[in-house]
Amino acid sequence: MTYDSSTARPDADVARSSFALDTDIGTDVDDLLALALALGSPELGVTAVTTVYGDVDLRARIVAKAFATAQRPAPPIAAGEPETLSGRPVWWPGHEGSTIADLAEQRYTATRDAVTELAASATVVAIGPLTNVAVALRRPGRVTQRVVMMGGEFRAGVVEHNVRCDVTAAAEVFASGLELLAVGLDQTKRIRLGRAELDAISPRGPLGALIGAEMRRFWAFTDQDFNVPHDPIAVLTLARPELFTTERGTITVETEGDGAGTTRFAADPAGPHEVVVDLDVPRVTEEIVHRILAAARPATTA
Repeated sequence: MTYDSSTARPDADVARSSFALDTDIGTDVDDLLALALALGSPELGVTAVTTVYGDVDLRARIVAKAFATAQRPAPPIAAGEPETLSGRPVWWPGHEGSTIADLAEQRYTATRDAVTELAASATVVAIGPLTNVAVALRRPGRVTQRVVMMGGEFRAGVVEHNVRCDVTAAAEVFASGLELLAVGLDQTKRIRLGRAELDAISPRGPLGALIGAEMRRFWAFTDQDFNVPHDPIAVLTLARPELFTTERGTITVETEGDGAGTTRFAADPAGPHEVVVDLDVPRVTEEIVHRILAAARPATTA
């Protein structure tokens, strides 16, 4: 596929669907890609970014660096819960932020703590472990009405990373009865970003260079020549819902034993949850890349 490097930047005057983004950015490159996709989507507006799991201050600095590199005003950025509700140790490979310059100098601000920020948002997009979200849903007076999440796996019984990291939090969120849309591993793994996508993104100005370096580093970490854009796919459901087929029902998760983290879905037209059961692979891939290109400044100005 050929990607048009002349893609225009989004029009700030377009009406937006707003949400708070909860992320474990810095480990897998897909969180950074999801943030860039949101910045390149005129239909979407990120009202706050909260970080979760592990070194949440470092993750927040990566978020601040992404906004600064894209030359966009940052929304409130708040570091959230570093530990899991389940007590499971945090998985921390150690490469987080290693390709990004000046992280120690990055500053971020928010008038509310991360959990309060999420509890004050009608829609939360969760692309990391669900710890912050679970705590936010406990808050009296929270206004959260819907969660869109990347997490779970609904075909093969595979335990997905975000759910496995904090099964207690996932169980709380699923049992809350809140409206929820889940994009599972069974769907996200159908899409890969490879050399063509890397070559389109990397020369696209400072943000493209930052993303390209993070893509290469994650490829080296996984010993692969591609990455799966799990999190951008979840964000794209808000901008292009017609590219996805969903089914309504109820999600549950095993919390004990060898199967802890395994998600189950029971179809039910009256259920509170939706699961993506199909997606348009070529069009979703194209949308992801074009929106990332739209978020980044051109390498040169004609």
